[in-house]
Amino acid sequence: MKILSRRLLTRENFICYRNLLMSKNHTLYRMNSSYRERDLQPKRVAVTQMTASRDKDINFKTCVDLVERAARSGAQMVFLPEACDYIAESKEESVQLAESIHGPLVAKYRELAASTHVWLSLGGLHIKNEGEDKISNTHLMIDDRGMIVSSYSKVHLFSVHIPERNLHLEEKTYVSAGGSIRPPVSTPVGQVALSICYDMRFPEMSLIQRKLGAQILTFPSAFTVTTGLAHWEALLRVRAIETQCYVVAAAQTGQHNIKRSSYGHAMIVDPWGAVVCQVSEGTNFALADINLEYLETIRQEMPVLSHRRLDLYHVNDVQLPDSSRICDLYPFPSPYISYQFGTVAVPGSCVFLKSRLSQAFVNKKPLVPGHILVTSERPAKRLVELQVPEISDLAQLTQKALEVVMCQYKPESCQIAIQDGPAAGQTIDHIHIHIVPQSSAPTQKLQGHEEDFVSQWRDTTEMEEEAGQLRGVAMQILPGLSNTVSGISDDVEVPDPRCPQSFQFGSVKVPSGCVFVKTKHSCAFVAPNPVLPGRFRKASADQLTDLFLSVQSAQHLVETSQNADSSTIVLLENSHSSQADQLQYLQLHAHIIPRTEGDLTNSDDIYDSILSHYQQCSEWTFTEQLLALAGQLRSL
Repeated sequence: MKILSRRLLTRENFICYRNLLMSKNHTLYRMNSSYRERDLQPKRVAVTQMTASRDKDINFKTCVDLVERAARSGAQMVFLPEACDYIAESKEESVQLAESIHGPLVAKYRELAASTHVWLSLGGLHIKNEGEDKISNTHLMIDDRGMIVSSYSKVHLFSVHIPERNLHLEEKTYVSAGGSIRPPVSTPVGQVALSICYDMRFPEMSLIQRKLGAQILTFPSAFTVTTGLAHWEALLRVRAIETQCYVVAAAQTGQHNIKRSSYGHAMIVDPWGAVVCQVSEGTNFALADINLEYLETIRQEMPVLSHRRLDLYHVNDVQLPDSSRICDLYPFPSPYISYQFGTVAVPGSCVFLKSRLSQAFVNKKPLVPGHILVTSERPAKRLVELQVPEISDLAQLTQKALEVVMCQYKPESCQIAIQDGPAAGQTIDHIHIHIVPQSSAPTQKLQGHEEDFVSQWRDTTEMEEEAGQLRGVAMQILPGLSNTVSGISDDVEVPDPRCPQSFQFGSVKVPSGCVFVKTKHSCAFVAPNPVLPGRFRKASADQLTDLFLSVQSAQHLVETSQNADSSTIVLLENSHSSQADQLQYLQLHAHIIPRTEGDLTNSDDIYDSILSHYQQCSEWTFTEQLLALAGQLRSL
């Protein structure tokens, strides 16, 4: 196997710096070392290089040989280049040879992944679009079971004109541009973002993928020789450096036909910008280890993403594709997949519910049995950073996870809490929801519970056992369950305080003057005292989504008004047997309490304050001061 491997930037001071970061005395090493060893071990991947022709059968045989040899060499994931299916001799032939994503060629690649037990990145297939004259350049991700887990259609279409070299390429004349950037895919080797070739020239896309949680960027390519000589390695290394991600770039090489040649030089670049492996010439592959601990160390020691001056410039967030079935439950994840939770990797075996944009998993250090966490797939720090599809998905998966916990542990009630910001007690920079079963017995507080000695944390085997039990319950009570989200209004209405209408809250009438946010299913109002819980489990998908969107809007207004930088958000859910069912205030609601550093000696006193005022709803008085506060919030 002819492989050129090289390590750049290996000056003595860099080696010492890296060794220091990776030492067992380093804080990040100690934090991650509490998780199963398999999640810390580097994961081997293979990047391939080939010379495709117009013959799909020959090209597929070449790919089979590359994948099988890479699998025997220990690769868990194999990356194939753009146009691994074929490179035609004309635009017309490119369209003619294209197949559907459900066609026989993709089926053969799925069988190949399943038979070799590796994940495949098919870096750019010519996919036929029904009813269209143009095709799509589509990057497919196939897991080791042969399932298509993600697809991305190239959004930037290549165009180049170099008359002196008689080089004229216009991809848009026969290819339809894609319309969205896909969220990264959770794989055994890390969070993998899908791109294709020309996309590497647009740094905004890579930065957005990093913000969405990417650890590995992919640029499967068929670079021309002219542009490859000038730009190939430079572009790949700078994308790795600026995003602090691994970059995997499979490549076409050599003479495809009389009209077309490709540059080759398939390579993998690490987050420091070093080329860790490169295929020298011809059809072959190179191996490299993806070390996510090293990646997180670089990000921790040089947090460039947090240093961006967003007051001066801004990289827009990606618009996630909406769906009428946002919270379809996914199959239980493989134990060999890890999900990112802040800087921690959560093994797939500890996840008991997974949807498209969220996951629910058992806690490393629960306050009580059944204390679980629900988090977004994308590592957003705060609730305000989530987009509408993410909020909808997170709210619905929280409801499903709550149902599983209530069924398994049968508590008197459950606390649903978000510690949103440092002043509210958040210690992991990834928005997450606590579901904590409650009983009459004293319960340990959320504040600082995860900061106790590591020796008190559960090992992964115990966590996997609990996750297995919860999966069993989920299979019994949530078979094929999915919610259809329709008719959700994205518009937040500011109610007219002069309107005589009042809003019903249990048996209490809330004056319209105290309401400062109104949507189709929800409203936010200022209240004299906290109130009693309702039925989170009984809410529809529309109501849950609407409620969480209202919370997001109201939270921003309240924090701005009170000069706060954090919020505690709490919902309470009673069991069917709870005495609280006999009380009259059972309307679903959320508490939003703005927080500043040091406002309470013990951050968890806020929960006791809510509970202590349960019986005071009948004494509510909507004073002029409250009306003035609501008016101030509306003005924002």
